[in-house]
Amino acid sequence: MKELKILIVLIVFTLITYIGIEPFAHSQMSPHVAPANFNYEQEDIDLAKVRIEEAKAALQKAEIALAANATNENLKNAVESAKNDVQIRENDLEAYQELWAQAGEIAALKGNAESGAELFMACTACHGLKSQGFEPPFDDASSSEAYGVVVPDLSLAGAVYDKKFLSALIINPTQALKLSKKFTDENPFPMTQFFGFGEDLNQEVADIVAYLQSVAPQNISSKEVFETACLRCHDVRYDALYATTEKSALKGYMGSNPPDLSIMIRARGAEYLENFINDPQKKLDGTAMPRVGLTEEYTQKTVGYLEQIGDSKKGERTTIGIGMIVFFVFMAFFAYMWKREVWKELH
Repeated sequence: MKELKILIVLIVFTLITYIGIEPFAHSQMSPHVAPANFNYEQEDIDLAKVRIEEAKAALQKAEIALAANATNENLKNAVESAKNDVQIRENDLEAYQELWAQAGEIAALKGNAESGAELFMACTACHGLKSQGFEPPFDDASSSEAYGVVVPDLSLAGAVYDKKFLSALIINPTQALKLSKKFTDENPFPMTQFFGFGEDLNQEVADIVAYLQSVAPQNISSKEVFETACLRCHDVRYDALYATTEKSALKGYMGSNPPDLSIMIRARGAEYLENFINDPQKKLDGTAMPRVGLTEEYTQKTVGYLEQIGDSKKGERTTIGIGMIVFFVFMAFFAYMWKREVWKELH
């Protein structure tokens, strides 16, 4: 009976650690965010509103501190900075509302793939479309030097990227990729906005999107999705894949070299990666990593590829773990029964 009490105490403290302490520690190191939302319009607007509330709370805190010490110049500056931050956040919300309103209008139009094919010729000045015989105008080294990052081939774009996101990307790439903090009028984003050819701009964008969708393949492997969405910047050495952008150029473009993703699935977990791919700013406000814009299906394929490469033994490990737990339960039972039999005269 004494041993059973000791076992119960151990179980209780173990449960307290794993159900109480461990999740709390995790929440402090990686604060909770809303789950990935593949309705990018709602995602952006909701997050912009959250950032406004955070900025207003910071402003209120700064104003309270200033009220207690009205002559402090540092506190005065802090209040002005907080006011500016609120204004920036409110401007962001307005910009996202305008962007997605237009993207929604474009997505509602019926695109003409044939017209889109003609319009797409303007894009071949930078982009390749290898599936249709359009090789990129620059090799990787030249593209890295000219733009800071390799310009993507768009062969899979019509399938792996959200249709509405593609529309938003064409009309305002900096805003769609959530890089407006990094790229400004003084430091413009390498991809320019599409202003059309003098006809109906929205229809022209809808036609380009329709063309990209018409030439995209139906069956795309997880590895192909990863190569399209991530390989321009990230290595996966476990699969002998290396970023196509030159390291020196990439460091200047991003501010630092992006991490190798070989074991990222084990370091961060599938849920974290799905959220991060869906919207990096939600997990790490101000990061230089652009929002990717993948559909839910292809986001999961990307995470699945990283799990396949970085944690290929997960299924086997889980099976062995469950087996070992069952084994120890049975062994504990038999050990207890054996102990009772051997020491029964002393109890």
